[in-house]
Formats: sequence, structure tokens, C-alpha cells
Amino acid sequence: MTNSIWNMAVKKIRKRRRWIWISLGVLILALIIFRLLLPGIVLRWVNRELTKIPGYEGHVDDIDIALIRGAYKIKGIELNKTGGKIPVPFFAADIIDLSVEWRALFHGRIVGKIIVEHPTLNFVSGPTEATKQTKISHDWIDVVDDLMPLKLNRFEIFDGEIHYRDFHSSPKVNIYCKNVHILAQNLSNVNKDKELLPSTADASADVYGGHATLNMKLDALNRTPTFDAKAEMVGLDITNLNNFIDAYANLDVKQGTISIYTEAAAKNGKIIGYTKPIIKDLKVVNWEKDKDKPLKIIWEAIVGAVAWVFKNHEKDQIATKAVFEGSLKDPKVDVWYLIGQILYNAFVQALFPALENSVNIHDLDKKAPDTPLKREYEQSKKSYNSKKQKK
Repeated sequence: MTNSIWNMAVKKIRKRRRWIWISLGVLILALIIFRLLLPGIVLRWVNRELTKIPGYEGHVDDIDIALIRGAYKIKGIELNKTGGKIPVPFFAADIIDLSVEWRALFHGRIVGKIIVEHPTLNFVSGPTEATKQTKISHDWIDVVDDLMPLKLNRFEIFDGEIHYRDFHSSPKVNIYCKNVHILAQNLSNVNKDKELLPSTADASADVYGGHATLNMKLDALNRTPTFDAKAEMVGLDITNLNNFIDAYANLDVKQGTISIYTEAAAKNGKIIGYTKPIIKDLKVVNWEKDKDKPLKIIWEAIVGAVAWVFKNHEKDQIATKAVFEGSLKDPKVDVWYLIGQILYNAFVQALFPALENSVNIHDLDKKAPDTPLKREYEQSKKSYNSKKQKK
């Protein structure tokens, strides 16, 4: 009797174990099948999402899933303007990696990060809307939100390119910057910083022998643009822009470099800042290249003569400084100040080729209507008027 009960108990245990193993096997098999089917499911979903951007059609070649690290990779993405009249995509990238930013868990937040490898952005100018590619609907932001189900906290671009093209000009234009690197951090403020500008965005790029950098602090969660930025592009070889200059100004530059220094701050719908371009060692007339185009040589000679008059001969540079202030929608540039700075650089003192650190976001506070830029403008105006009276 005892043996019979024991045998029945053993059989029940074995039967139960068998069902457990069968259930586990079925579950594992189902997970394997789901894992195999998942990339195809996500691929179709991503391609469907890309159709939601008005005026553009998108395509993705492949999807890789990495469940362990909570990520998926979009491979071979292209976004083209519909109509087929523009031969290059508006946007393309080899890989877009969307994943969980695990280190944010230490701050008690679950957020995401996006890494984009070798993206290319093409802005195209043309005679008609069908041949232009200069902007895109804001609906692309909703598409990105759908593709990244978590709040975005970190965004990084490696080895990017930005092009400006004109297929209808003569000569055709294709100017670009390469090796673009962008890193934006703490976009969701997971660090819970109480600063006015808790997020950062830094960028760099190579531009025809020159180098461009951007350093920005911002409040990424504020719907009104709120930032304090400094940017500079140093040592761009202007001769590499000859197709662009020839197409739009009918000129060829034989020699010269340009550097541009900019600072800007925005808050409460207002913006303040300046841009300071400095051209060095400029030579316009290209006798060898344009010897069969007498009218072009005459035009280049006129431009060269004007440049010679308004350059600082000691530093061999032409420079000015444009100050802008006002609302974000319609900032004002003082043209007379800009002209005054050309004359100041040429005949008084060469503008210094560097950032001035003269712009601060706190200058936009209501309690501080006077800004360093305004004070500088008033001082330069008084100086100019006093010199004029002495003469």
C-alpha cells in the first residue's frame, strides 16, 4: 500500500516536471520566434512612422534589436522630398541607435539616448518650390518622439556632414562642413540642476581648412528658446567657396581666409548678440583664370579696390561687427553700427579676431535693460561724433 502511494506520488511529480519543462520549452520557443520576428515588425513600424512627415517619404533598410541593453538600431535611413525633382535626400544616416541611458537610473529616472553615425543633411536651393529643400515640417519632432518611447536625455552625432547645394546655378554649388560632432546632454534634466540653463550642447566641424565650434548652455525643457551660446569658425579658406561666390556674385577669390565669431543669448522671447566676420589676406582679381572674361575682371577689380580701401593695412584684414537685439521673431540689426565698425577696423584699430565674452543671458532681465552691447554702441557713437566735430 505504501509503495503504491509512493509510486503514484513519484509519477505525479514526474508528470508535473514534464509539463514544467514542456511549458518552459514552449515559452523559450515562443520567445525565440518573437525575437526573430521582432526586427521585421519594428522595421515595418518605423517605415510607417516616416510616412507621417508631410512632403517627405522615408525608408529604412534594416533594424537590429538589442533587448539586453534596451536598444534598437535603425540602419540605412533616408528621408527624401516627394516629387523626385531633387537628386539627394534631405537626411540620411548609416545608423541611428536608440537606447536606455542606464546611468540616469542612478538619478532615479528612466530616460533615453540617441546616437547617430555618419548622418548627412542636404539643404538645396532652386528656382521653384519643387526644386528647393530648405525646411521640413515640425511633424518630424512627433515622429522622433514616437521612435524614442522614452524622454530624450542625451543626443550625439558622429562624423556628420551638412551640405548646401544648388543644382541650377552656374557653376553648380556644393559647399559643406564635415566631421560634424554634436553632443547634447542632460536634456531632460535628470541631474535635477536648479540652474537657469541645466542642459549643454557642444558641436564641432571642419570647414575647408577651418574649424568651427559651438558651446551652448540651454534650458531644453523650456518651450521658449532659452540659451547662452558662443560659436566661432576660424581659418576657412575662401578659395574653396569660389563656385558659390561665382554663382551668386560673379567673382573668383584668388586668396583669403575668413573667421566668424558669434555670441548670442535668448530668454523670455528676447535675444541679444553679435556676429563678427574677419577676412584676412584677401585677393580678388584672378588674372590667369579670368583673362578671357574682361567684364568679370573689371568687376573683380572694382570689388578688390573697395576691399583695399576698407581694409586695415597693418593687419591686412577687412572686418565688421553686427549687433542684433530684440524679439526672437524679429531681431533688429543696427546697420549704421555695422558700417561704423567697418570704418573703425579700417582706419582706427583692427577688430580683435576672437570671442569677446560680452554677451550674458542675464542682460535680458527686465531689471537690466542696459546691456554691454548697448553700452558699447553708445560709446562708439559718441566717439565717432566727437571725432567728426573736431574735424
